[in-house]
Amino acid sequence: MEVHAHTHTARKKWTHYFWEFVMLFLAVFCGFLAEYQLEHTIEHQREKQYMSTMLEDLKSDTALVNFTIQKWDTINKSIDSVSDAIQFPIAGSDMVKAYRHLTNALDYYSFRYNDRTISQLKNSGGFRLIRNKKVASNLILFDQFNNDAALNITQQHSFFFETAVQLRNKVFSQYIQNKIYETHKYKIPPPSDYRGIDSMIKKYKIPVAGENYAALLFEFKNALLAFRKDYTNMDWSYNTLYEKMKELIELIEEEYHLK
Repeated sequence: MEVHAHTHTARKKWTHYFWEFVMLFLAVFCGFLAEYQLEHTIEHQREKQYMSTMLEDLKSDTALVNFTIQKWDTINKSIDSVSDAIQFPIAGSDMVKAYRHLTNALDYYSFRYNDRTISQLKNSGGFRLIRNKKVASNLILFDQFNNDAALNITQQHSFFFETAVQLRNKVFSQYIQNKIYETHKYKIPPPSDYRGIDSMIKKYKIPVAGENYAALLFEFKNALLAFRKDYTNMDWSYNTLYEKMKELIELIEEEYHLK
């Protein structure tokens, strides 16, 4: 019986296994680098998109703040007119003039910044995408100012407004105000309406005795002047917001090459 010798595969050298390991390691490592670079690119694109929408928000807000300041300029001029019309003793008051400016004097216009992008950044953890620390820091400070100092000032001003409105309802006829508003809306009635307004004042008298009416009118004028005076805080708030928004716009445009 013949005995056949078994063939044996030559044993691979350790260097072969070493190079196989190196090639496998390089393949995995390169895959990791490619994935990391892709993720990094996507995050960079998201960061730039956030800054682009933030820029849109800020630019629209600067226009709105300017409009708000102009609106309050009109309101405050009417407050001055109503205040000047009310004199003591009240026989010297020009109640027709007071009625002509009353609707505008107690109009109220508030500004609330567009927090669309900042809310997305906060709610989705997107602030980590903003690699530019100066931009991130300024955005956080801007948001804090809006939700702290600016908000508190607005709430305080609203309190003065509500106080003045409550007292207005005690010394001025809402019926007469409605009639004036139906015709002119927020436009100040012309002097030619003097006679018509005067006749309504005589017809629809406030049912309050002389001295009590004078006391209420005095209280109303004080509340109106307090409301007017408190606007200095609102004015500071609006101007500070405007400057902060302009700085942020310039910073974002410069750092992210956006226009």
